[in-house]
Amino acid sequence: MSLQDQYGRLTQHRRDHSERVAAAMETLAHTHGLNIKAAYLAGWGHDLARELSRAQLLAEAARLKLHWGPAEDGEPVLLHGPIAAEWLRLEGQGNESVWRAVRFHTTAAPNLDGLGKALFVADGVEPGRHYPERADLWQLALANLEAGYSAVLQHTLAYLKARGFAPHPYMLEAIRECQ
Repeated sequence: MSLQDQYGRLTQHRRDHSERVAAAMETLAHTHGLNIKAAYLAGWGHDLARELSRAQLLAEAARLKLHWGPAEDGEPVLLHGPIAAEWLRLEGQGNESVWRAVRFHTTAAPNLDGLGKALFVADGVEPGRHYPERADLWQLALANLEAGYSAVLQHTLAYLKARGFAPHPYMLEAIRECQ
């Protein structure tokens, strides 16, 4: 199935979210000197696999020969980024920076480049997200991508802990890297 077909299978809600993330990525790219085309592609493609069921995510990850750990076994939805990244790679869309950004847009990871940090931020603060700190986090990311990324990581960590979810080990490494 082509990427366009996969995108067309998403619900309108998910397509709207992806378009808002892509638009936020364009803004961050303009502001921080990132590749605009790569930024848009990462935003557009980050959730291509988000609506697969848990069983489908595990099966597709196995089919693609992706490696994953206990966190993904416990919550297969964490595989949607790596799957979408691999679909983009197999279709020849993007480059290593795009694929890494998409792969880690949910968990973050150490050593992300500007595109990866921007996608983590854009996914978390796009205008369809409704929580009190959203606008302030967006403004911070516009002013300083590194500071915005660090703040969104901290906000995400607090969100996960408040709901009793363990943060992904990659997220913890990314937070340590920002300190």
